[in-house]
Amino acid sequence: MKKITIEFIPHSEQRLAACGDWYFDAEGNLVVRVSDCGDYRYNFLFARHEMDEAVLCKHRGITTEMVDADQLNANDETDDPDSFSGYGEAVVQESHNDALSAEWIMSRLLGVDWQKYGEAFEKIGNINTSEEDSKKIKDRMKL
Repeated sequence: MKKITIEFIPHSEQRLAACGDWYFDAEGNLVVRVSDCGDYRYNFLFARHEMDEAVLCKHRGITTEMVDADQLNANDETDDPDSFSGYGEAVVQESHNDALSAEWIMSRLLGVDWQKYGEAFEKIGNINTSEEDSKKIKDRMKL
């Protein structure tokens, strides 16, 4: 990995249904995309979470494709991406939890109210993936 690109984009341009996304491109560089919520601190925190999670996954041998597959198979009723145990058996669980811990610490240092931060991204888009969204995502990803 020689480069990390972070983009704040309209939610409609996300590759997946979530407000944050990461993947490694053909050259092995990390691309992080976060739905822009209008607050630089919130955008930074979400991007930092995605970057930390991606690097931890790479270190643990977890690929973008493995994480995407888990996201597409998430159950709206039992998989809560904002909890420390919300992804259950998902391959990303440990990396997500570690990134979430660092994100929480940084939010405190920036004076960000954790509840308001979460609400800002809930307004932008549904973090869980509906059946209709899953079909659109699979079409885009050619799965």
